[in-house]
Amino acid sequence: MSSSNGHAIRTGGHAPDHVADHAPDHAADRAASPGGQGAPVAHLLHEGLPLPPSATAPGPEADAVPPWMADPLPPEILCGLPGWRDDLAACAGFVPISVGSVPMLAASSGAEQGGDAPSGGTPLSLASTSSFPPVIVCGPCTSSLDVAHALAAAGALPEWGAVLAVSQRAGRGQLRRPWESPPGNIYAAWRLPASGVFATEAAAIALGCMFAESFAALGVPVQLKWPNDLLLADAKIGGMLIEERRGVVLAGIGINLVSAPPPQALRQGWAVPAASLAGRGISATPLTLWRHLVGGALFCYEAQVLRAGGADFVSCAEKHLAWVGRGVVVHGGDVGDCPGRILGLEPQGGLRIVISGREHILRSGSITPIPS
Repeated sequence: MSSSNGHAIRTGGHAPDHVADHAPDHAADRAASPGGQGAPVAHLLHEGLPLPPSATAPGPEADAVPPWMADPLPPEILCGLPGWRDDLAACAGFVPISVGSVPMLAASSGAEQGGDAPSGGTPLSLASTSSFPPVIVCGPCTSSLDVAHALAAAGALPEWGAVLAVSQRAGRGQLRRPWESPPGNIYAAWRLPASGVFATEAAAIALGCMFAESFAALGVPVQLKWPNDLLLADAKIGGMLIEERRGVVLAGIGINLVSAPPPQALRQGWAVPAASLAGRGISATPLTLWRHLVGGALFCYEAQVLRAGGADFVSCAEKHLAWVGRGVVVHGGDVGDCPGRILGLEPQGGLRIVISGREHILRSGSITPIPS
């Protein structure tokens, strides 16, 4: 991943030491490395994932509904999609495996390589250790969250494992609003622990803190638009939501790498402009960027929970909070539509904001900046 000034963002080819030391041991990853091949950099859901029978009820509209939750994705098709050929350039081959009860192909790396990315922006190595959380790549799907829930139910997606969809037919954002999902961007569903900070009101802020810190480590000054958007130079380049179902906690994470929704697709007066990393002069590919973001996010999690003995994600997130001290308009929530000024965050992750001279705590709603 490189920036527009020609300098590569410093990212190593190996999973960071802190991930290797503390991440769980994934037996499926070890099983996918026969014949001396490197550990898998991704698992490919090449046979697809059918919709459950309940989702394909007979009727006149049935023929118009694709029969797949995730379409089959042969390796040659994946390598033809934007960014994925570069992502898999270091792949030594594909090994058939089963994870849980689900057949997959493991894309394995060649010889382990390390070091920083060259200054010319050469694609990063995808070498890995066996303890890096698994990444499962699926074809066009209803939603990466749908696929992740199905894989978790089949015993194929452990904590910290992720699903990356090449595109989505019914991606969902905050309040289940549609999320535009053309190929080339990141559409991830990341399984989180169902305890600790992710079982509290501060879950969204903790997740935002982890990703803001991870972007910062790559030299990209991402800010958090409360409660769950990622901004770069006041434009939205990503969004996050947390979804719990039957004890499985997933984070849906979308990041605009090469494209962003046009202005007419956004809620007028409510949404900030959208942008892509490419439009801001930052070159990135889905799998490589995802793996580096996960490495940085897990380092932040470890620092806050495992090393510090607590989880002060809120004060960490406040360092990345957008528009502190600046006038904004509040939409919805408990206070209605009105202007205010952001002060910061309260301990549970609510937004501290001054409205008509009085401090309020927002726990729902949306904000947009007042043009200066």
